[in-house]
Amino acid sequence: MHCCKKIKYFFCLLLLVALPVMADGVHAMRADGIKMPDGTVLVGTRFYIDLPQALQSVLKQGIPLQFNLSYQVNRPSRVAYKLRFNHLFKDDNIISYKLSYHPVTNRYRVAMGSFYTEYPSLDTALKALGATANWQILPQGSLKDYSAADVQISVQLALNEQRLPKPYQINAADKSKHWHLDSGWVRLNIVGE
Repeated sequence: MHCCKKIKYFFCLLLLVALPVMADGVHAMRADGIKMPDGTVLVGTRFYIDLPQALQSVLKQGIPLQFNLSYQVNRPSRVAYKLRFNHLFKDDNIISYKLSYHPVTNRYRVAMGSFYTEYPSLDTALKALGATANWQILPQGSLKDYSAADVQISVQLALNEQRLPKPYQINAADKSKHWHLDSGWVRLNIVGE
């Protein structure tokens, strides 16, 4: 009996030590899609981002962080192949988010192209990264002949390490948890309309 208590204590201690390590990263909280009658898909996503202290420090130094939200079609295979080929020539499957800190106003800014919103805290700014509603993907008619059950699409939110200044890219090359933020490919829950 005394041995079991030690084992339980050991595992509780191990969990407490490992918990902060597992907390860093990007995790999908919502990834939904609606297949429209015209063959397009409307995507809605929300992610939880736990920004490591090293990247928070970089941000406070005035270096913006860029995140990319992208999608890929996995099924039907004919459509997936055609779209992968098209994405080699143009980046129409990506939304870029730029997170920056402005020390004069002590506010965080999330920009998508020329549109931006300012936030009073890092936590609220991080909630805006990767958040989409009704993002229309795929050319019209792409999935017109397929049901929602036949379609498999995944999304990914990741830090764009190539957009960091060169000295930070060297740090990012070691792929440590402090520099490599990536949700991995998350499958959309697709319903038909």
